[in-house]
Amino acid sequence: MKTIKDIAKELGLSVSTVSRALNDKPDIKKETKEKILEEMKRLNYSPNANARSLIQKKSNIIGLMLSDITDPFFSEVALGVEEVSSKSGYQVIYGNTFLNLEKEKRFLSSLLERKIDGLIMKPGKLDEELLRLIEQLEIPIVFLRKLRENEQHLNVSSIDVNHYKAAYRAVEYLIKLGHVNIGFIGMSKDVSEEEDRLKGFLDCLENHNINYTDDNIIISGTGIEHGGTGVKQLLNKKSNITAIFTANDLLAIGALEWLVKNNYKVPENISVVGFENLEISSLHWINLTTVDLPRKKIGIQAAEMLMNMVSSDHVKKEEVELDTKLIIRKSTGGNQLHS
Repeated sequence: MKTIKDIAKELGLSVSTVSRALNDKPDIKKETKEKILEEMKRLNYSPNANARSLIQKKSNIIGLMLSDITDPFFSEVALGVEEVSSKSGYQVIYGNTFLNLEKEKRFLSSLLERKIDGLIMKPGKLDEELLRLIEQLEIPIVFLRKLRENEQHLNVSSIDVNHYKAAYRAVEYLIKLGHVNIGFIGMSKDVSEEEDRLKGFLDCLENHNINYTDDNIIISGTGIEHGGTGVKQLLNKKSNITAIFTANDLLAIGALEWLVKNNYKVPENISVVGFENLEISSLHWINLTTVDLPRKKIGIQAAEMLMNMVSSDHVKKEEVELDTKLIIRKSTGGNQLHS
């Protein structure tokens, strides 16, 4: 049986050079790799997985970069990606970045060292270095959010929902229930969809001639604990609040928990609306009215888009927008606090 030692000997190369070539390391010249491939065929060498990927120009590996895999939203997205990729014979490697720019850069830089066939990613705000890294990858990429203005030149597809329209619809529902003193608890300016959800909230108030101040808005974080601190800050600033719209379900659940502990009745005193429709939101004590995001469907469709791009010679940029719906449960009711 032929080995890489035989290939190295025939070509007058070191074994380490042949090994690095078979692992598709970037420091080995393209011409050298091509000579090694020709010699492998001539000697009828049986390659390992790395060598096969070099020959086939495919590794059957895709990357998935998320901000927090422990977040229930991203967990379900990942399940959708895994379902499709597994059926297609692909392995998924994860990058968990917590919206940290340096972690995002390190993960993308590591992908430059590896041969992967495509990437699904949920980046934060991209700076110039991250934009360059994405361009240097030269592989099919799907964003799990809309492309921003400074990203339109990227040959990247995207899948998302209309966060603005969904938020607008949720706030309008509260207004139809009679609420005019409505607060917003948000996540972080680093979260890409935050801007659209906040804008939907504000535009809805303005279009219904409802006055508000900066005190109606609290930016606290992404987790349950931030919902508790957020609602406390909000009510300290605006004690007449009768309804709260939160930028995600975890914030809403944290707000509900704090309200119950502090003897507020939901929805009799305060109505609460979330955003995502996590499984936990339908539990009896929570019963959260919320915007339903098709989390697993986003993952499935993103992976299907990527598989099509990987198998195509001509990658076409695609922007997909999925529908949302408002799920009405028992955390919302008519304005009774100041009636």
